[in-house]
Amino acid sequence: MDPSVPVVPTNPDGTDPTPGTGGALSIDFASSLSFGTQKISSNDATYYAHAQWISKDKDGNAVDFTRPNYVQVTDNRGTWDGWTLTVAEKEQFQDDSGDELKGAELSFSKGYVDGTTSAPPGYINTASFTIGTAASKILGAAANQGMGTWFYALGGNLDYQESGGAHLGNEEVSTTSPITLKVVAGTNKATAYTTQLNWSLTNAPGN
Repeated sequence: MDPSVPVVPTNPDGTDPTPGTGGALSIDFASSLSFGTQKISSNDATYYAHAQWISKDKDGNAVDFTRPNYVQVTDNRGTWDGWTLTVAEKEQFQDDSGDELKGAELSFSKGYVDGTTSAPPGYINTASFTIGTAASKILGAAANQGMGTWFYALGGNLDYQESGGAHLGNEEVSTTSPITLKVVAGTNKATAYTTQLNWSLTNAPGN
């Protein structure tokens, strides 16, 4: 990630991302994840997320390359009060009829930060961890930390199959990624499953 080079991220299906939260303390962007279209397996299986697709440069010119999946936060309050970023899964993966992908586990690994100032958040979740309905702490900025814009990225370009090159189509399958979805044998059927990740940024100092 390079905060000095603005780009325009794109959702896996080619649509524009939902706008960020706005305000002086804001979540500007969080990657939407795609695991492609997988074959049903009779065994436990692990699927790998596509990298973040970048479709335009800062001037609006069409491009096609990828970056690690990331969430971007900004603190322009000027108070140096600190903040905390968490994420939780709203509910288990489900199909359109509400049937759950029972036992499925979404996991993150290789997290790191990059930013625009010299005082990064003091707490950075660099572990491998599973996203559940209980909030997982991602970043924590204590007083006098975390001003400006910060990226929490998952892995580097070489941790993804795309390796920074052209994006995979939404139906294509990735074979490596720091974001995984583990599915238990016999629980899935031939349909699409989705979930929602709830990112929360609070003005409570974190450390």
